[in-house]
Amino acid sequence: MTAHLLDTQTDPAVRAYILNYYLDGFKGTVFRQTQFAEFEHWIHQQDQEQQPLTAETLSNYYGDLNARYYGPQVARDPEIALEWARIPHFYMNYYVYQYATGFAAASTLAEKILSDDDSATEKYINYLKSGSSEYAIDTMKLAGVDMTKPDYLEAAFAVFEARLDELESLLETNFDK
Repeated sequence: MTAHLLDTQTDPAVRAYILNYYLDGFKGTVFRQTQFAEFEHWIHQQDQEQQPLTAETLSNYYGDLNARYYGPQVARDPEIALEWARIPHFYMNYYVYQYATGFAAASTLAEKILSDDDSATEKYINYLKSGSSEYAIDTMKLAGVDMTKPDYLEAAFAVFEARLDELESLLETNFDK
């Protein structure tokens, strides 16, 4: 849908909105869910090592992790350290990483289809037909996305970078007056 809108919209403000929407979704899914997965993994490691998981310990680690992910240019809000307490995903069995990997795989898959490569479209249709007949990782390979290698992540980040570059260009050209 994003590609279609970018192909059909010429108004700089509309394009900026579409690009920002995509970039925010990417950041919220790929970047943020990766942070969440790292936190979730740490929780399980602490449990395996029989370390107590107190609110203070969880808050301290989460606050530090958030600061590391967002960097020193972002003010460290002490309240963000409590965010872990409102995210129910952390109390499940290792699945938040799937948001990030799924978004990246879908982004790569879409780019392959949009490249007008008939084999990519055929692979996608066969992927849909396969349903749950194989493990997910093997099903994605049928679609042309090998999630055992970093290529699909690099392709997804290339799409992100291109769209970010376009947004920056639009903002400089059309809104910096």
